[in-house]
Amino acid sequence: MGYTKNIIELMRGIAPICSDEIMDVISAQSKCEDLYRAIFSIYGLPYDIGTIKQKRAFVAAATEYFILKNCSSVKRPIGNDKYICGRSPKSKKSIVNAMTSFFKIYKEASSKQDLQEKYAKLYNEDIRDFSAVISINRDDTLSDFAKAVEQLYYFKDED
Repeated sequence: MGYTKNIIELMRGIAPICSDEIMDVISAQSKCEDLYRAIFSIYGLPYDIGTIKQKRAFVAAATEYFILKNCSSVKRPIGNDKYICGRSPKSKKSIVNAMTSFFKIYKEASSKQDLQEKYAKLYNEDIRDFSAVISINRDDTLSDFAKAVEQLYYFKDED
């Protein structure tokens, strides 16, 4: 049951930057949760439902950096805030390949710094500093009313 709730929270985190097709491909992968658990671990964050919920900005930024920017079939049209991809098997394979590449580098890396350097070198990217988005807590952006409604919603969910 925890798996489903974690995946739902992860998808809520990437929904602002991804089309439904991309979210479906990412969430359908058996290693989806392992990928995010590894990313959270790299940046020293606990991987639990509360942290995932609070760090949606980090989930979105990490997804963009580690998956979306390196997929040949994923594009971000000018004037659009969301990445999109085709529905073809080739498009979906591109996303899966990006996730697989992450795991390959993750398993070979000896440290956080080593992983960042190898990843940046492979994709000809700069090493990304996520400290700004890690410091953003979702609750900080909610009004008191929204927080009360959310507490009531999750209280009902426990029953």
